[in-house]
Amino acid sequence: MLTTLSIRQIALIDQLELDFAAGMTALTGETGAGKSILIDAIGLLLGDRANMNLLRAGCDQGEVTGEFLLPLDSPAARWLEEQELGEEPEGEQLPLIVRRLLSRDGRSKAWINGRPVPGQTLKGIGRHLIDIHGQHQNQRLMQAKTQLALLDHFCDLKGSVDEIGRLSRQIHGDEERLASHQAEQASRADRLAFLEFQLEEIERVDPQPDEFNQLHAELKRLSRLDEWRQVLAEQMAALFDDDGNAHDRIGAAEQSLSRIADLDESLGPVIETLQSAEIQIAEAVDTLRDRLESAEADPERLATVEARLDTLHELARKHRVAPEAFEQHIRDLREEYEQLEQAGSTLGEVEARLAENRTAYDRLAAEVSKKRQRGAKKLADRLKASIRELGMPNGEFEVRLTNPGTLAERRGERGIDEVVFLISANRGQPVAPLDQIASGGELARVSLALKTLTAGDDPVGTFIFDEVDTGIGGATAAIVGAHLRALGDSRQVLCVTHLPQVAAHGHHQARIEKDEQADSTRTWVRGLDADERVEELARMLGGREVTDQTRAHARELLASSA
Repeated sequence: MLTTLSIRQIALIDQLELDFAAGMTALTGETGAGKSILIDAIGLLLGDRANMNLLRAGCDQGEVTGEFLLPLDSPAARWLEEQELGEEPEGEQLPLIVRRLLSRDGRSKAWINGRPVPGQTLKGIGRHLIDIHGQHQNQRLMQAKTQLALLDHFCDLKGSVDEIGRLSRQIHGDEERLASHQAEQASRADRLAFLEFQLEEIERVDPQPDEFNQLHAELKRLSRLDEWRQVLAEQMAALFDDDGNAHDRIGAAEQSLSRIADLDESLGPVIETLQSAEIQIAEAVDTLRDRLESAEADPERLATVEARLDTLHELARKHRVAPEAFEQHIRDLREEYEQLEQAGSTLGEVEARLAENRTAYDRLAAEVSKKRQRGAKKLADRLKASIRELGMPNGEFEVRLTNPGTLAERRGERGIDEVVFLISANRGQPVAPLDQIASGGELARVSLALKTLTAGDDPVGTFIFDEVDTGIGGATAAIVGAHLRALGDSRQVLCVTHLPQVAAHGHHQARIEKDEQADSTRTWVRGLDADERVEELARMLGGREVTDQTRAHARELLASSA
């Protein structure tokens, strides 16, 4: 529910703060006073496009703020929780503040509960807050998709239609995938054959992990065998065999230091280190001797290594890849081969899933179509009764369903049906589609009738009606007012009206006034108490001349509408 609307520097309003209550509030005032400004300002809170022409003349910025209280279990409250924009609850209700700022430089900013958000986010919360029914909004009633959505809402088909939409998207996606797979099937077979040839060629050579690097290291050692043997022999001699070798010199040093160890206790660790070094040198020489004895020339092994490297180089060249990267290349080939092989089985899976989803879709869509047919008759009968009450005593209404096209063409996201609302407002005239013959006033009353029928299931907490009383008067206006008041018993209703018979049905009333000065014009809104309501209704009944008779008539209207 909208509790407070604050407007600053928008159109003719310089500063305004208006409190709203539950029930129906009638918004009245002289023609041209600026009633549409309120609707435009609220539209900004709901994410409407920022029109800089709405800024008050001479002002660089304008601002609209709306304060709401939401039931904790409402879609709006759940949306705020999902977006992490909610505040702490106040009892059983959740507070919400939406703010929109317009600047002369073309920029628009928005906040939800003090946190900056893009304009699209306002649209996200807006559709859960307020439902506006005006001339522009009523035009949507003539669209086929809107009519189908209204019928589905009346028939309580949301869950089934959501599932139909999911199946439809899956079907069309799989149909595209299937067509793509089939188009690629020939090229896939050629690629598989080529990959198979390459992998067989590789398997004949059978390269081993890191074999190229290992062979290169072995080739380097075999080709420098003489140098290797010479270095080993020289170092063995220097360490152990020659006169004055390292092993003997360390041993001599150890013996000399041992003779004086009793004179200097700190020499003990030094002697131990020399003993360890002597042992390690002996072990190192043993290893070198073993390597030297094994380092015999092996021309056959050298030739084998060179031949194997030539084979690996040739294979890498044919595959246009560096020998060092050949191991990764083999993995890539095998992975691609497996993916292409699996594509065949994937194709079968897509075909099977497609058949299953088509069957499920057709079964569910047929069930939904039957429910729509039954619901269409009930909806038409109720709408006909409502529009006859609302000023079209000879009105006729039909909700007609058709199933055009082939079955495949009809697998849309809302099912296999198309719907059209047909109306006749005058006796003897055949029904025709709503978009061909309905006037603005007739559309407004059809919209009101629909909203009255479906209000109990509508999660939106606030309805705004603008121009719902176009083209009616007298008893019909009173009936329209009664419908709006009935809506106000379960929802907050704001109604911009020119008719006293409608305004009198409001639980509350506010007057929109315009003050024209020499150099400026200002619009403001104020709530009316009981006596002021009588005066305003009397003005609406009698024009500028308010008489005791019109006041009495106004009191009668209020009494009969309560």
